[in-house]
Amino acid sequence: MKESLFLSLSFSQIFTDPVHLIQYGGIVLLLVIIYLETGFFLGLVLPGGDFLIFTAGLLCGTHYLDVPLFVLVAAMIAAAVLGDFTGYAKGKWLGPKLFNKADARIFKRAYLEKSKGYFEKYGMWAFITGRFMPVIRTMIPILAGASGVPLVRFSFLNVIGGVIWIGSLTPLGYYLGRAYPQLINYSIYVLIGFVILASIPMLKILFSKKKTG
Repeated sequence: MKESLFLSLSFSQIFTDPVHLIQYGGIVLLLVIIYLETGFFLGLVLPGGDFLIFTAGLLCGTHYLDVPLFVLVAAMIAAAVLGDFTGYAKGKWLGPKLFNKADARIFKRAYLEKSKGYFEKYGMWAFITGRFMPVIRTMIPILAGASGVPLVRFSFLNVIGGVIWIGSLTPLGYYLGRAYPQLINYSIYVLIGFVILASIPMLKILFSKKKTG
């Protein structure tokens, strides 16, 4: 039954709706996507990691995802931290060449410049607050590696950022799911809310640059 339902769903339905993605891909696909978001630029193509993590907690709370909350949170933190370490290693390897890289289908210099401005403005806090911002969270670890941030310092901030990011959104979804199981039927509105909230910091950066430009 589950397999036939999975096959009846289109590719776009599964990969643009975190509820379908988690329900039919399970925790393994969830962890792979969290890792790829920062490790391999997936966050530049499929933004919405905040909602994905929140939805994982929501499905766990409503028992659609049969995994203990502690296990789910620990596994997602590990995936997020490992993804950032991969991004850091890429930045370390590319170094200054990263800033001369031409635009590609996924990679855009504009993403790099916006993230660099955010990184320079907020310093260590960029690692923590940037976790909650699409595009920024993908680029920050790469910039850290390219900028020569010491591995020990990066490791500390990487873990702290991952714990705060996953450790806040997942339990929030979990307890809301337990208290209001019907919330899963309104996930599209929750997604819109997350997109709006996540866009505010980026819009502030863009408008502040226009004013000073």
